Amino acid sequence: MKRLVIILVLILALLTGCQAKPAPSEGLAPVTLNLTYIPNIQFAPFYVAIEKGYFADAGLSVKLNYGNEADFLALVGSNHEQFMIASGEQVLLGRAQGLPVVAILEWYHDYPVGVAALATTGIQQPEDLRGKVIGIPGLYGASYIGFEALVGEAGLTDQDYTLRSIGYTQAEALVTKQVDAVVIYLANEPVQLAAQGYDLAVLRVEDYVPLVGNTLVTNEQTITGNPELASSVTKAIQRAIEQVIKNPDEAFEISKKYVENLTDADAAIQKQVLAESIKLWLGTGNGEESQPWENMQAVLLKLGLMKQPVELQEAYDDQFSR
Repeated sequence: MKRLVIILVLILALLTGCQAKPAPSEGLAPVTLNLTYIPNIQFAPFYVAIEKGYFADAGLSVKLNYGNEADFLALVGSNHEQFMIASGEQVLLGRAQGLPVVAILEWYHDYPVGVAALATTGIQQPEDLRGKVIGIPGLYGASYIGFEALVGEAGLTDQDYTLRSIGYTQAEALVTKQVDAVVIYLANEPVQLAAQGYDLAVLRVEDYVPLVGNTLVTNEQTITGNPELASSVTKAIQRAIEQVIKNPDEAFEISKKYVENLTDADAAIQKQVLAESIKLWLGTGNGEESQPWENMQAVLLKLGLMKQPVELQEAYDDQFSR
């Protein structure tokens, strides 16, 4: 009898194991979206798309992954991953290295970089940077590209100013007057400094030379082999961006589940960061679609970061965002 009970228990366990438990993502296509850095209110549309079911409505079960932009670019270019957010210069640099990455949606319609100075310095236009010491995180990335495009448009060369690598200490370096101006992200440092009561002059790169900001990036294999997936991801993100613009307070509350610092004393500042991010998503509509790409490539070639131009029409594809 004891043996019979054991056999029945084993049979019941096997039958239970064969029955798949229903899961929220059952029947949905798994997708990983690779985002740079760490969870941040600037990624609010992704959090909204998950929580309000926009990805699920598009047949997607989405996982968010955070990390290094260059690493993700290599993974997407080799089709080990399919989607990421990357700055425009990374797309062109990747293609120059043979990575078949393609931008399929403008995340930021405006380039997110600028130069900030205390209003008391009298810096009001790029030409005023002549003879100044400018702090920058480093000679890499969107900050560096944006700054070089800005001063180049003003006819300045590296003999006309001093560029100093200061890491991500722009706010401190500026207010302690270690430098005369700093290269910043429009949705970040100006908000932090304004909250501390500082009056700033901000030179937006976009106002002088339109460049390609952050974009949703995939690869040629996904575009040709699974265009429905590329379209589904793009449409869900567009829907989420529109919802965040329409109801930023709701987006902020949703983002608290994903971003640690939104419930403390920093909340007011982070709400302003979201407001500035919305401005970048809306954009100012400067130039034709191809012009920012042409400008970006020209800067990269001038700096020697690219040896030969790439075919720009292959670097971006707007069929999924129309």
